[in-house]
Amino acid sequence: MNAIAIGPFAFSADRFSVIAGLIVFMVVGSLLAARVDNRLGTWTTAAALFGVVGARAGHVLMHAESFLREPLRALAIWQGGFSPTGGLVGVLLATLVLWRNAPRIAPWTIVPLAGGLFVWIVVTTLIDGGVAPRAPETSYTVLSTDETLALADRKGRPAVLNLWASWCPPCRREMPMMAEMAGSNPQVDFLFANQGESREVIAAYLRQTGVDLETILLDPFSDLSRHYAAIGLPATLFINPDGTLAATHLGEISRETIAERVTTLSSEDRKHTE
Repeated sequence: MNAIAIGPFAFSADRFSVIAGLIVFMVVGSLLAARVDNRLGTWTTAAALFGVVGARAGHVLMHAESFLREPLRALAIWQGGFSPTGGLVGVLLATLVLWRNAPRIAPWTIVPLAGGLFVWIVVTTLIDGGVAPRAPETSYTVLSTDETLALADRKGRPAVLNLWASWCPPCRREMPMMAEMAGSNPQVDFLFANQGESREVIAAYLRQTGVDLETILLDPFSDLSRHYAAIGLPATLFINPDGTLAATHLGEISRETIAERVTTLSSEDRKHTE
């Protein structure tokens, strides 16, 4: 799993690269503001703000039907969900305002933009390197049936593998939604691998919350976290029918992200069976 840990904080590779690029963009813009024109500092702040808001707004508009049912989730940016096109529109809007008010200094905006883009590309390339692990051959006990299941031996179906624990607040927040998505997407196997907890603790959590999960895997030694190099919980992994890792998400995940990934997995499954 491509992720970075800094002290107690863990970031997925894509988020970390964006944050790194944004920091460089802000720093370069501040330096130019001190040396060229202080209005470049105002533009840098506005471009960053408009870019983030535009990226989030674009994502929300793309999934308007889902967000209309829970409008406040539009503010849950920690779940991920940003539109690159929307972000670009926001940055362009801030740049057009600067160009209109101070056309002489507007060309300087290329410098922080280029610096941020360069760092984003470099960090993404460095972190995303390496071969993704295949599904492990180790068997895990299924809580409800006491049968065993090995991810590598599954019958060629796509899967969503969620690594979780009952002590993890983001895990608890996303679990009802994950259970709902599992029930509405029978073409994909949803597997919930508990990390490091006993049967009794898991059963108590399920009784307390009333969450209904069909396939809970017992992983008392957190082997799956080590296998996939998951540095935090929750972690959601999307697995192709052939057992290869299609995508990962570290941290609380949104309904829309799961829907997008499941659609991709389903299309890959159709190609696999044709």
